[in-house]
Amino acid sequence: ISACLVGSEMCIRDRFKEETGITVNYESVPWDDAADKLTVLGTSGQLPDVMTTHPLWLGQFTNAKWVIELDDYVEEHGDEYVESVQKINWAQEKERYGHVYTIPDGFMVKGIFYRKDWVEEIGYEIPTGEEWTYDAYFDLIKALRDEEQNRYGNSFRGARGAFDPLLAYLQSFTGGYVYDEEGNFLLDSPECVEALEKWCEIYTGGYAPEDSINWGFVEMVDNFTGGLTGTLSNDSEVAISCETKMDPETWGVLPMPVSTVDGKMMNTAGSPYSYSVSATSEHPEEAIQLIDFLARPDNNIEYCKMGGLIPIKNDVGDDPTYGPDGPYAPFLEQLNDPNLTVPPMYGPFNYTDMHQDTLHTELQKYLLGDQTAEDVLKNIGDELEKRMKDYLAENEGSTVESPKTMQ
Repeated sequence: ISACLVGSEMCIRDRFKEETGITVNYESVPWDDAADKLTVLGTSGQLPDVMTTHPLWLGQFTNAKWVIELDDYVEEHGDEYVESVQKINWAQEKERYGHVYTIPDGFMVKGIFYRKDWVEEIGYEIPTGEEWTYDAYFDLIKALRDEEQNRYGNSFRGARGAFDPLLAYLQSFTGGYVYDEEGNFLLDSPECVEALEKWCEIYTGGYAPEDSINWGFVEMVDNFTGGLTGTLSNDSEVAISCETKMDPETWGVLPMPVSTVDGKMMNTAGSPYSYSVSATSEHPEEAIQLIDFLARPDNNIEYCKMGGLIPIKNDVGDDPTYGPDGPYAPFLEQLNDPNLTVPPMYGPFNYTDMHQDTLHTELQKYLLGDQTAEDVLKNIGDELEKRMKDYLAENEGSTVESPKTMQ
């Protein structure tokens, strides 16, 4: 069977062959190229048996019928997976698409990485609990800016993916929703316009480097671990880079800020990458067998440690990495926080084209002073609202997705 996976080294394929006799032809694809490559393969009917999918692509893949349903597998093995996979990942997929199409390769929770040594150096006291709001986060960013020492307060993401962290902040004013029941876009209210302006002040106010308007994931992380920036909002996978490149006493992790409206913690917790089986596979049973092998606790823990992920199976034994004193404790604490709320993304329809271009280019126009914050949200909102209403009209009985909690 063939497997096309994003950015991973399938080092256990030899073990899989030893146990099953099945040979896997493996190809690794960089994140930036993956969506385009899989789209080309899907259009030509040449998708591999097993492939990595992303929540942002799944609407396109399911609409095109490129992936098969995995409901039977989930019914048989679902209890083996942690509750967050069951109550968040699979609950979202069932609500969006009516079925489960993916098996996560690991779980991620966002957090605020920060320079603990800088904070101690300036004697700054970071608020906790309900006082740790986005306003408090912005204050921390401003406090860490030091022109004389060439220190910036934040690794600002201005290129692809730039709108994703902003989305969670905007949703903190709507209870986690993007649309109302009729599909009307909610994130263009005066409160959200003001929030977008406040968010972008990180860049326009000089609290992030000027060239960060072109930063993606790699640049954000490199400049944080390299000592140029003092905070970084991203997934737990960043912890690997911090552990590798920084002294342990120089960095720490804060929970995501809570909403000033209702105290909820909007966190895009979930699995950014998952395994799917292509609809054109001639070996679907073997493909599912490979996925189940990759998800087995021993293999999954090994993989998660390499990628900075949280294991997806209940059985993690006594591995100290995921214990209360381990480096991932702050992320696990968030998963157990009663205020944790996982809001939906942009919709169940295909928006890959917008994520690859429109969302960040519209934001960049504001950062460059070429349009207003109102224009950003109107232009993005008009297109998303059209697609959402078209989806509701074309899919009888479908509803607008609601935020998910662990409760």
